[in-house]
Amino acid sequence: MNRRTENDQFLQIRQKCRLEERVKGSKFIASAAPVETDEEAVNFIGEIKKEFHDASHNCWAWRVGIGKKLKYRYNDEGEPSGTAGQPILKSIESINVSNVCVVVTRYFGGAKLGMGGLMRTYGQITLALLRSSEPSKKYSEEFFEFIVGFDFVNVAHYIVESFSAELEDSQYGEKVTFRGKIRASRLPEFKSKLIEATNGQIEFK
Repeated sequence: MNRRTENDQFLQIRQKCRLEERVKGSKFIASAAPVETDEEAVNFIGEIKKEFHDASHNCWAWRVGIGKKLKYRYNDEGEPSGTAGQPILKSIESINVSNVCVVVTRYFGGAKLGMGGLMRTYGQITLALLRSSEPSKKYSEEFFEFIVGFDFVNVAHYIVESFSAELEDSQYGEKVTFRGKIRASRLPEFKSKLIEATNGQIEFK
């Protein structure tokens, strides 16, 4: 498998999930949700904060996209700097999960865990939660739009299907416009095949 193909792969959890652990009297509740945008992540964080409004801390991290489209944020939410949000994010990254938001809630139990203890606990519970969710393999996708004449409609459909691309819309006018999305690593070859099959009589948007 070439490097380009590897770089468009990631794991994504299927649904919301939760895991609870106790460490030296403190209760830790890790909650995760699949998200597609930073707005969805912020909304999920708000939901958890509302649900556990009386907790000592609601620390979080989210990661959306992959490669050049990758975005992420994290926050310690009152825990010592670097002991919560960043370990959560590092655990997300360590197994290449994306499009996910994780919030780890802590109810303080009276015993201090120390910097190292906090980092291990926040990181480990995140890792355990994500692994238990059995995330599925996903691929980064790119949108495509192209216009061809009626003589090339059938061949265009054939190439879209042969590349396992998702055709979302096709509009018929003087020519035919195809819109959809395809695995990112396959887009250059996809365009090349279309150009070849239409003898260059194709317009990409």
